[in-house]
Amino acid sequence: MALGSVNSGGFDGSPTVSADETELLFTSNRTGQQDIFVARRANSSAQWGEPANIGPDVNDAIGDDFSLRLSDDGRSLFFASTRNQGAGTADLYVSTRESRQERWGRAINLGPPLNTDAFEAFPTPSADGRTLYFNRSTSFDSDDSDLWVSTRTGSDAPWGEPSRLRGSVNSERAEFSPSLSIDGHTMWFASARRGSIELWVSTRESTSVDWGAPVPLGPGVNVPRSMTLAPFVSHDGRALYFMSARPAADASTCSPSTCFDRLDLYVSRIVCR
Repeated sequence: MALGSVNSGGFDGSPTVSADETELLFTSNRTGQQDIFVARRANSSAQWGEPANIGPDVNDAIGDDFSLRLSDDGRSLFFASTRNQGAGTADLYVSTRESRQERWGRAINLGPPLNTDAFEAFPTPSADGRTLYFNRSTSFDSDDSDLWVSTRTGSDAPWGEPSRLRGSVNSERAEFSPSLSIDGHTMWFASARRGSIELWVSTRESTSVDWGAPVPLGPGVNVPRSMTLAPFVSHDGRALYFMSARPAADASTCSPSTCFDRLDLYVSRIVCR
């Protein structure tokens, strides 16, 4: 289902929600560049309110800000940006706040070894804040994008040297935009391994073993010739937020170069029968 009350006439993507699903953060180019916006609602069944720009302490005046990931406690917002003074094409950043009632603090570059002269995006923390997944590639739309992971000993400790994920999650085509379950046993991500960009899922029995062979999500999410990416799974695991550009009837398969400005926000829910 498209989030019609939030989507604009331009690009809207990278959805991430609070644990209670009353705060939705996303990136949009509705003002001319990619900025981070926030929409709120009274409860998880209500309609989303009018989106508002998150403000200059987080958004850059010139660079694009995108690839959002909200920590499970709602106090850290990880994202990517092309702002000046970065190490590469796009860098990973974080902004923090003391509580949901407080303003977001000024964004901080996560620095090396996470950021390099390449394109880093979609920094995705584990629930305990000690593991960070992200994607790294030569450029925004290059096929060499892979999923990487870094760990640290505590919430205030520095991030360790990242490594490319082992196993069969990464392919010869692009993989990016990971999303992690609360227990760390399930990971959703986007992949172009079958030609078009689709959402896939991989599981593992514990956090000490490699990820298993991924499988594509079903036709309710992955539509033929569409471009579907940036999954974010709610705290309770019952809602999948993502962005997608569905193809027009007479259009060819969507790609970042042909359908980027038609990306909208969607949600798919598990419904008990």
